[in-house]
Amino acid sequence: MTESRNTTYHSGSSGSSCGSKARAPQDSPSRRRVFVCQPASASDETACATKILSTIARRAYRRSVTDDDVKTLLEFYQRGRADSNFDSGIRAALERLLISPDFLFRIEADPGSIAPGTPYRLSDVELASRLSFFLWSSIPDDELLDLAIRGRLRDAGVLDQQVRRMLADPRARGSLVYNIFGQG
Repeated sequence: MTESRNTTYHSGSSGSSCGSKARAPQDSPSRRRVFVCQPASASDETACATKILSTIARRAYRRSVTDDDVKTLLEFYQRGRADSNFDSGIRAALERLLISPDFLFRIEADPGSIAPGTPYRLSDVELASRLSFFLWSSIPDDELLDLAIRGRLRDAGVLDQQVRRMLADPRARGSLVYNIFGQG
């Protein structure tokens, strides 16, 4: 198979049954959001894959990613890349990301140092996730997640500004109206 951006892909050994004859679009807004870099040469591919997968995992997992998170995704990238090309490697890693419990579930662990049932302060990242799912029925956007990761969301002024920004977003109206009145 060729390395062109408009090549036919196969499922290879990733076990995926979807998209076996799919064509990769040459350019689209969603593709640009995923492919935050393009390797200039084969020697740049791993660094670019790391950047792409780190960026997507941060959004998908709604938190900072760990070295182990990236390592796991890179293993799937490398398997997919070995079977075909750079895009196939990224696709294999994305397939893995989409079945990760960190993506599928909002995981919040109670602090181990307190008695069960005792109230405690949420982390900024947990707060960002709760806010976005309540107001938007979706994951935190980059602005909210950036503030949460930097520990700034607990500041009352920042939190107020973010809640107002989120309520002004069209996603809030649709989500709140549906969640309150649309379920029957």
